[in-house]
Amino acid sequence: MEAACHRLPGITETSTWPLRLIVVSFFILALSACSTLPKTPHMAKSIELTESINAHYTNKSSQPSLDSKSNKLIESISEQNRSHPNLSGYHPIVTGANAFASRSILTDLATESVDVQYYIWHNDQAGQLLLKKLWQAADRGVVVRFLLDDFNNNAALDKHLLRFASHPNIAVRLINPMSFRKFQTLNYFTDLRRINHRMHNKSMTFDRNLSIVGGRNVGDEYLSNDENSQFADLDVLLIGDVVQDVNESFEQYWRSPLSYDIETLVKQKGHSSSINASNDAKTNTNNFIASLDKIYPEKAQANHDGLSVYNRALENSTIDSDLINKQVPFRWANMIFLSDDVEKLSKNTHPNVHLVAQLRGLLGTPTQNLSIVSSYFVPTKDGVHTLIKLAQQGVKVRILTNSFNATDVSAVHAGYAQWRVPLLQAGIEIYELKATASKEDRENKLWRARSQSSTSLHAKAFAVDDHSVFIGSYNVDPRSANINTEMGVVIEDEELALKLHTAISDDLLNQAYKVVLTDQGRLQWQTLEESQMVYHDKEPHIDFIDSLWINVMSSLPIDWLL
Repeated sequence: MEAACHRLPGITETSTWPLRLIVVSFFILALSACSTLPKTPHMAKSIELTESINAHYTNKSSQPSLDSKSNKLIESISEQNRSHPNLSGYHPIVTGANAFASRSILTDLATESVDVQYYIWHNDQAGQLLLKKLWQAADRGVVVRFLLDDFNNNAALDKHLLRFASHPNIAVRLINPMSFRKFQTLNYFTDLRRINHRMHNKSMTFDRNLSIVGGRNVGDEYLSNDENSQFADLDVLLIGDVVQDVNESFEQYWRSPLSYDIETLVKQKGHSSSINASNDAKTNTNNFIASLDKIYPEKAQANHDGLSVYNRALENSTIDSDLINKQVPFRWANMIFLSDDVEKLSKNTHPNVHLVAQLRGLLGTPTQNLSIVSSYFVPTKDGVHTLIKLAQQGVKVRILTNSFNATDVSAVHAGYAQWRVPLLQAGIEIYELKATASKEDRENKLWRARSQSSTSLHAKAFAVDDHSVFIGSYNVDPRSANINTEMGVVIEDEELALKLHTAISDDLLNQAYKVVLTDQGRLQWQTLEESQMVYHDKEPHIDFIDSLWINVMSSLPIDWLL
């Protein structure tokens, strides 16, 4: 009764919730007013850096001398390009070790520019080692432009990137950034509709001659050097005509008003955000490199083993000499680069121009084979209808995705699990990658190449008939199709298409479950364990709570968000 006496007149026990709602609403509105982004996204330094490097390439006419290893590389690539006019070359990068080594060594070889575009760049050993390489390249005069989606960023990485951007040859931009830097959860209350759209593109381009594109982010788990979580992934190293299209796409995203120089978003107390030309360059370099706390054993002794993995990857790689001596087995083919328009992030594009629509128009309707590798596979009702129709028309459809225990997003599994029975009834083959692989399974049968064990599939690729393969960042899910921006390449190569078709088979049973229907119409998971076939009549590694969660999530109309 005493508490009731302190309520405002007319406010009863049952009517307090509208008042609370009003208070919360006013609080959110007040936060929204404080969370506006800077009016000017690009600063003079990064604009000048961009204009200078673009002018350099526009005015460049003379052939490079052969006095250095780097220029020999450029000449080697130019010679290969001339030998394959109107074509592009690709070379798959399968293992995490090769993925790290190629990015690191090509950064060392760059003489003019490195353009970096990623969804995730972790502040861990891999991320800091590659930041160090990029900084050292900038010390040699290489222009580094670093474009990062802001969704997975944090305050610690903000500080590193701000110091990183202080180099006169480096510019850093965050695309579609969070307004609240320290308390990022507040962004979900004040600006959820905007920040739900993310740049999922992944590329790293060197001297505008070579580019690495694919599914990998930069981080220990993506480069097979994390004790708890590792991803099986796929990139391709590209040369030839297609690289120019990658350059043009990067330029569109880089110049977009949605991309903000980090200095406009993050303030570093007590330090200038740019290096004065009169400062001692060696001191600045030492200060930046000393700040990278994850890559020095004396600062973090536990990281020593991880560093040795990366050091061995560099020691064992011959990518530099192989490129110079034209020994990288590039396959040359017609290749088309595809990318969503950056305006998709602000919902200013029509669905007909999205990457998925471009793919449908380019690839047409399969007539014989369709093989899909997708870490997140959420086909939706319409997609399931399309796949079933293809199967009924005689197309052999194969799907490889993550099992429940392997996925890192359980809600996505719920969006997929509900469609297994109708897909299997239509004769579609489904394989689900297991969360662990034993030592004898470290030969990655998916790409017939040596690979480290992994806990989750992260690759995104699919093959149509005997002619076309897509490799990129695009998952077969509504988020990739309609919300995030994506990129990738379509490669017209019969050998590669056949390789992907034949790889999704029972040869994967050491690493994956084959999902089938029993004679009673029930789901069954078949796999090899210690060379013996094992049959699971219940979904492996799912308890009652997991099952309940999947059933509840499957019943909700949220496929569009997954």
